Amino acid sequence: MNESERINPPAWMEAVLRRLLSAHDRETIAGDLREEFHDRAASRGAGSAIRWYLRQLGSFMPHGLKFFFGVRYPLPYLCSFTGLCALWLGAMDLRLHHPISQLAIAGCILSQALVTLAALRLRYKILRYLAMLGCTTMLWLSGTALVGVLRGNDFEGYILLIALLLAVQSVLTLVTLPWLRSPGNRASA
Repeated sequence: MNESERINPPAWMEAVLRRLLSAHDRETIAGDLREEFHDRAASRGAGSAIRWYLRQLGSFMPHGLKFFFGVRYPLPYLCSFTGLCALWLGAMDLRLHHPISQLAIAGCILSQALVTLAALRLRYKILRYLAMLGCTTMLWLSGTALVGVLRGNDFEGYILLIALLLAVQSVLTLVTLPWLRSPGNRASA
């Protein structure tokens, strides 16, 4: 197969990968992944190669976000902030005598933040699974809140902010937690 017949990774995936990598690693890693993509596309098909490339792209997310934001691990900071937002939201729900369902939403947001922080710190498999499972609820909740704010008559910027942060937190959790090692898998000193 000559160079013109080779299947390339989608341009948007390569662009995202290059944004996630430091300038020093950009050409080497992108080139290596492109070559592996070509080999996989030739042997297993384009769909399989694209799914593999997408998984590789996800594996660079935690490092890339550290490079992009200048913070080593943005997820703990984000979880802490959403947890504090949930406490404030719950306090306001109590103060304004909102229905108990509103308080339950604040409790879910706080619980998700705490479980994710515990999973990051303790690295137990069960905590990782709980945090990743909770992300589906948080994505639904953030999507519902975004739609509600954007379609509603009263624009609530605070709800919009929390919804966006929950969506980002959920995505970061889903790309970060699968790569953590359990305490039993750490090398013995």
